This record gives sequence, C-alpha cells and structure tokens, in this order.
Amino acid sequence: MYRVLITGEIHSSGLDRLMEESDIETQYSPNLSYVEVLKTIAPFHCILSRSETPITRELIEIASELKVIARAGVGVGNIDTGYATHRGILVINTPGKNTNSTAELTLGLMLSAIRKIVPAHQEMHSSRWDRHRFNGMELLNKTLGLVGLGNVGNRVARYARGFEMNVQAFDPYIGDEIFERHAVLKVDWQTLISSSDIISVHVPLNEETRGMVSREEFEMMKQGVVLLNT
Repeated sequence: MYRVLITGEIHSSGLDRLMEESDIETQYSPNLSYVEVLKTIAPFHCILSRSETPITRELIEIASELKVIARAGVGVGNIDTGYATHRGILVINTPGKNTNSTAELTLGLMLSAIRKIVPAHQEMHSSRWDRHRFNGMELLNKTLGLVGLGNVGNRVARYARGFEMNVQAFDPYIGDEIFERHAVLKVDWQTLISSSDIISVHVPLNEETRGMVSREEFEMMKQGVVLLNT
C-alpha cells in the first residue's frame, strides 16, 4: 500500500482518480500548516502540493519513506530539488497545464496597469473622479519585452500581436527558429531591459533566475515602465 499526502487544493476529478486506486491510501489535507506537515509526513511515500507547502530539506529528511514529490503546477521553486535528487526522490510537476490561464492573466494585468483601472475604481468608491489622472496609454505600437519564451511567453506574444504591439524577448535556451515562428525579435538582456515599455517575466524561479531583476536593471529601465511577474 502506497500512502499519498495532499497538502494543496486540487480538482475533485484528480482526487477521485487517486481514491479509486486500491493500492493507494490518500490523505487530503489542503489546509495543513508547514509545522503540521512536518508532524504528518513521516509514513507517506508521496506528497502532492501546490505552492503553499515548502518542500524543504528539513521536510525531506523527516519523510523517510518519501519516493515522489508532486507539484500541482508548473514551477518547483518551493521544492529543494537538489536535496530531493540527492536522496533519490522523484520530483514531478504539470508543465503546460496553466499556459493559457497565465497568459490571459498577464494581458489582464497589463491592461489594468496601463489604463489605471484599479486606482480609477478606488477613486470612484471615494466619490471622486478626476478623469485626467487616469488617461493611461494604449498598447498599440508599444514594445513588450518577454523574459522567457517558453509555453507562457510565446502565448503572451501571440496575444500581444493582436494589440499590434512590438514583441521582443530574451531567452538563451530557445532557438532562433522559435523566435521566428512566433514573430518575436530576439534581443540581449540589456536591450530588453532598456528598450521595453512593458516587461513581463515568464521564467521559473531557480538559482539562475533568483534576483535577475535587480537595482541595476531598474536603473536601466525606461521611465514609467510596467513590470509584470505572473
């Protein structure tokens, strides 16, 4: 019998699939705190989490029976993947499942930021309205800089072209043919940071990307640039 601990909310269809397996005992505890997970994890062979549960070295050391760490999402920034690998524990995620929703969220945040929708809404609730404070700008002919041209990045590029934006990207791991296929201009890091009107980050959090947008980058950016991180 294999034991699975689920510490994040998942769709009922996925939970039902696990419950149907006769050789799997599933404990669904989406509201467990980290401390409670530490007290619970020892006998489990698999932990399935979202971003709420950090899978730390401390947790992995306590989980003596752990064989699989499953992330119900794309990024694995909440998992100590290096130590998990050292212990021979398989780390899996679900790449591509949230591509469209994340790309749509990016466009929504972009429009909200440049058209100042949130402060305008708040102003109305205060019974004030100064329309000149909320003129904003259009996306037409603006330059969108994508940090990362993976699944989400290229979907955002496709949507942005519908607004007739100029799209450029920095991604050293993507071949030129992908840039050409998605009609995206390939640029270096400094060019993207200094010439984009809107910068949208679509890379996983790891040791290479942590802190990649620092004070140095902010000093290079255009005045009034919009920075998105979805």
